[in-house]
Amino acid sequence: MKRSLWLAVAVLVTLTPPAWAQQDDIAKLRAEVQRQQEVIGQLLARLDDLEKKQAQAATSEDLKQEAQTQAEAVESVRESLLGRVNLNGYYNFRLAADESPAPFSFQQHHLGLLLGKQLKKFSFHMELELQNVPHHPEIHGEEEEGEEGEHEEGTDVSGEGQVAVENAWMEYSQNRLLNVRVGKQLSPQFWWQNHYPNLTLSTDQPIYLRELFPPELVGVTVHGTAARPSGQSELALNYRVYLSNNQFEGNSQADLRDAKSWGGRVQVRLPTGGRLKRFDVAGDLYRGRIALVTNELVDDHVYGLESQIEIDRFQLQAEYARGRTLGQTRYGYYLQPAVRLADTWTTFYRIEQLDSPRIQRAELRHLAGLNFRPYAQIAVKAEYYRGVPQQRSYISSEEDRQPFNGFAAAAVFFF
Repeated sequence: MKRSLWLAVAVLVTLTPPAWAQQDDIAKLRAEVQRQQEVIGQLLARLDDLEKKQAQAATSEDLKQEAQTQAEAVESVRESLLGRVNLNGYYNFRLAADESPAPFSFQQHHLGLLLGKQLKKFSFHMELELQNVPHHPEIHGEEEEGEEGEHEEGTDVSGEGQVAVENAWMEYSQNRLLNVRVGKQLSPQFWWQNHYPNLTLSTDQPIYLRELFPPELVGVTVHGTAARPSGQSELALNYRVYLSNNQFEGNSQADLRDAKSWGGRVQVRLPTGGRLKRFDVAGDLYRGRIALVTNELVDDHVYGLESQIEIDRFQLQAEYARGRTLGQTRYGYYLQPAVRLADTWTTFYRIEQLDSPRIQRAELRHLAGLNFRPYAQIAVKAEYYRGVPQQRSYISSEEDRQPFNGFAAAAVFFF
């Protein structure tokens, strides 16, 4: 009988919501689980007493009834955990200033809403992002038409926003080795999978990020993990293969060709222990088509490598990607070491580069910053960077060849 009750305890401990369900709901549910654990403890004490006085006070029917009552309580908590829709989100307010004609500006940058639901082996996740981008008509040379047909220079500064569905997928999980996901998904590279502003150290994302691998995939993904114990950790091999629409604006609804893009990823998570807390390496491959400014789709081949290492207070993130389109090669990378100065303070440096004839941009950038995270859901961060345009034949303007400096900062709340 004790074994059955301890089994109920194990069920309570393991029934937690998905990883993206956040603190408020989890705290309430943990409180309920804690209450149930206390009830179980009281029942175990009573059971010991009943066993000692069984001849006088307890029968097997009494014990069965107690166990059934507690099992119903456990099932009630389980239904509460799995039967609700999890609502979370994040808010990102930032400021930016550089040596371009655009003025120093505050930006109500991102408001993201995350919704999730789990039903046994099925789960659903959606990320809806509301983004507000400052728009300065007087800087971009735009004009407003006056009442008598004459154009006069715009003088007001307005906000131009957009709403986007970044994630919207459902997934079937057979086991750890086999999971099938359908819908709109972010690309599997490390930065995209950890792009939430409370998780990234910097305010700005790496400059090469949107130019090599597609940021979004609309299609089907199969993924899983094979692992075996190694010491106090494990050696794990993660895989991911996908078939998706080609990279064309509006590809969530249509694609111009029957032939789709495809890709794969293999990640190895090496065993850790002692001061080594993380050591991951991964490789990515993408074969598909990408739209030019003329909306023509052309073949695009991309491969990449990445690694994440954490040793005591030191962290290192690195990603590299190389692509080829229309006989032209483009590449980009970033290398970002960081040191945790205290539990809430981290300083970081990033060197990054993008060289792409496709969009006629070649730039080397140095970035240094500081990240303050008093809680896991809250971050305040700032960085200073220097961009150095590279000497390339497709950069003809002397102004575009000049180095420039910039500053960015942000305050983030994940709820």
